[in-house]
Amino acid sequence: MESHAEEIIKIIHQQKKRKQLQNNDINKGYAEIFYNTVIFERTELCHKKFSMLTPAFLTSLENDTELEYSTQNKPEFIYVNETMDINMTFSLVENEQLQTDIFKMQKQMQQDIKQMYPNIMLTEQDILNTKDDVSIAYFCFPLKIEEETLMEVVFLFLVENQWVVGTFHCPDTQKRDWKDIVKQMLLSIQLKVC
Repeated sequence: MESHAEEIIKIIHQQKKRKQLQNNDINKGYAEIFYNTVIFERTELCHKKFSMLTPAFLTSLENDTELEYSTQNKPEFIYVNETMDINMTFSLVENEQLQTDIFKMQKQMQQDIKQMYPNIMLTEQDILNTKDDVSIAYFCFPLKIEEETLMEVVFLFLVENQWVVGTFHCPDTQKRDWKDIVKQMLLSIQLKVC
């Protein structure tokens, strides 16, 4: 049983953490995430079609991948941290057979997620809009893989008549820190001007 002093210290630490999370702004170039200072940098992605602020610790995973994907579902671009417990992926999908309306695509993506994971409960879904008027469909949910639970974020947006479909994964234990940061990353998307 905790003493009164231990309870007060715990409350102080929780309030400090809550305040820290409210002050996290990746536009400053860094953020406090899961008790670490994470550096953010603008990165050109998907053959330089767009850029966004991403954690500097993410590196591109070329051909040989330790992450398991079926050949059909393997993303074109995979970025991971050193321990591979945080990753971000991107795939380009031609829009010929797909809608160009973000609301219709959001509905379609929601159906696809429910079909892939019938028991999943979406904890959040939204359409985010950047300063440059890029509309991004956003979904967040817990995903159980074997003995581990991950926070999965799925997002999509239109670039040059192609849909960019992306994901972000982190351990569920870090979701409180990453949830807002991922939204900030998506809101930092800038389309490449040719």
